[in-house]
Amino acid sequence: MPAKAGEISLDYHMTLEALRSGVGNQYHVGSMAQAIYMAMLLNQRGYGTPVPELFRDAESVILHCRQSGLDTGICVVDSDAYALLGEVLTLFDQQLAAAPVQELIAINAKLKTIFNTANARREGKENSA
Repeated sequence: MPAKAGEISLDYHMTLEALRSGVGNQYHVGSMAQAIYMAMLLNQRGYGTPVPELFRDAESVILHCRQSGLDTGICVVDSDAYALLGEVLTLFDQQLAAAPVQELIAINAKLKTIFNTANARREGKENSA
């Protein structure tokens, strides 16, 4: 698992760098959102010190980045957002090192359910408009 954890971590850190450097796109925004929610769910299950404000602020930053990207075509984070998202990734790295594989699989499945439900709701609203 350590090699896989390192691979997962590197992916998210590269994603953050893409967003910092202004070459990110909506895929990168979604990937970073996934990292935020994975870290939040792991944190709720006892991995890492509880930091709800970190996740609230990170969610706000990534939603702003997403909307800005939709409006301008450029998905970028400023230095404050970069530092905040870096904190989330640092925590997530620690969680990846500590959480058993079964826990990561369970969290990933829960996250997919949440995203699928949100997408279905969004599509339902778009189709009824």
